Amino acid sequence: MINWRKRQQPGPKVEVSPPSNPKTKTGLKVQDRAIAATPSPRSSNGMKLAESATKLTFLRDDDRDKFNLPDLLRASAEVLGSGYFGSSYRTELPNGSAMVVKRYKQMTNAGKEDFQEHMRRMGRLKHENVLTLVAYHYRKDEKLIVCDFVKNGSLAVHLHGHQTLGQQGLDWPTRLNIVKGIAKGLAYLYKELPSLVAPHGHLKSSNVLLNESFEPLLTDYGLIPVIDPENAQAFMTAYKSPEFVHHGRVTKKTDVWGLGVLILEIMTGKFPSNFLQMGKGSGEEDLTTWVKSIVGDDEETSSIDMEAFDKEMGAVSDRDGKTMLQLLKIGLSCCEDDALKRLDLKEAVNRIDRLKLGNISSDEESYQQYWSSSGSDEDNK
Repeated sequence: MINWRKRQQPGPKVEVSPPSNPKTKTGLKVQDRAIAATPSPRSSNGMKLAESATKLTFLRDDDRDKFNLPDLLRASAEVLGSGYFGSSYRTELPNGSAMVVKRYKQMTNAGKEDFQEHMRRMGRLKHENVLTLVAYHYRKDEKLIVCDFVKNGSLAVHLHGHQTLGQQGLDWPTRLNIVKGIAKGLAYLYKELPSLVAPHGHLKSSNVLLNESFEPLLTDYGLIPVIDPENAQAFMTAYKSPEFVHHGRVTKKTDVWGLGVLILEIMTGKFPSNFLQMGKGSGEEDLTTWVKSIVGDDEETSSIDMEAFDKEMGAVSDRDGKTMLQLLKIGLSCCEDDALKRLDLKEAVNRIDRLKLGNISSDEESYQQYWSSSGSDEDNK
């Protein structure tokens, strides 16, 4: 069994909003309720057009009970969080189902027809690791997107806020399963949204939700085409990538860089932005530098005394320790500053998929290849 060594230079505590508390009902803000209260024009036949003014457009024809915007606005609600692009609310409908309403105020890049077409495209997505969109509402000055409420909260909470909430940390098998699910969900987005340069574009731990079985669900994906470019560049994860910082462009490997940073965060338990708070430079790149300084080129787990790993994963066997180091190195290969040297998504997903609990890899030969390969030689698309 591998003994954990105390980690050096722990980062500052991360304040993470706790999962929703159903007892704390705040209701939607007045400006939200005003959507339903706006006087409706009359059509040529004298009928009020209230339905078109307050209608939700559902994105899939399933057997769920349909509801409308006034239903959401009348329901009790609580604020889940407020981000750069708007706020999120949890509402509970009369039938008992809980929904999340996300208000976006920075989606001014797309006109009504373009926005509707993009939402229809998003609505066709269906994968076990991608959160399904349920409905949307279009207004010129803001848009609402509705999805199912995921009770278990975000990956960020379970990595950085669990102690405050009195919860257990995520163990190693759970983290491996989460990484595999994230990789599969990302691969699905790349397959179904080939025209988007960065099909996710905002991959980070707070945009990964965990269901009751701790299976990951990607959320806030596919936003780049409908977000105001200026705000997208200021706040979205894709625009923090080395290729954008240094060359002002996003590439087909930008989401791979986000995946790599997320793998390092999951395995180390360190919040990337803490490095900025500690005065070590600019965020995610410094988490990569820190991991590289510990791991180096060593292949033996014992040589680094597992210092790079979050000790809350628990004690593991020597074989699992080697698999953990293997995954960490995959993360580093996804974080190459030079996108030409970075793994492409397909290769990253294949390498992650081959990792097994209690094994160093599917076979000894592929295990050795992990250390000799510094990245994919495929063209940067």
